Amino acid sequence: MNKKSISKNGQNNLSLTRTARTLFFFVSIFASSIVTFTSSNLIFGEAITNRWILFSALLLATIIAWVIGYKSKTSFKRIATLILSAVLIIFAGFMTYYERGMASNSTLFYALPLLVVATLKNRHLLLATAGLSAGTYALASVKYFNDFFNEGYKVQLWGNIVLYAGTIFTVAWLIMILTNLRKDSE
Repeated sequence: MNKKSISKNGQNNLSLTRTARTLFFFVSIFASSIVTFTSSNLIFGEAITNRWILFSALLLATIIAWVIGYKSKTSFKRIATLILSAVLIIFAGFMTYYERGMASNSTLFYALPLLVVATLKNRHLLLATAGLSAGTYALASVKYFNDFFNEGYKVQLWGNIVLYAGTIFTVAWLIMILTNLRKDSE
């Protein structure tokens, strides 16, 4: 093995491990928010259960990614990073729906899968993740709008979808600028 492949494998190992450790911090903050909202009676009943299910799924995915990042070969690390990003997209989608669709404060969560995929240094995967994130936001917002029709205007729904989908792609573009991804690094 030459020096370049050794350092690249070491960097991929470190990158997924660091990403998982950072997400452990996020998962603990998310659990703290559930406890805070529950204890102050802001959420109750099924909403509590749904958030603890999301917490458990996110924690499990983070643990699996952390173990794979620490112990596995490079190809498994890449797959684990993509799966972790998909879990974060699903998490953001459910949180958008649970927090009133287009009125949700959870749109910030769509930055997490973009940042996780950015560690792979592949602009095509980053743009694909941005597309999936924007589509997930649109799906969650439209689903909530149809389930609870009188909570907003249709023009507000479509305007928010355009605004937040555009913002998701703008964040992906800024990540490409910050990481110097004019072409794929692989």
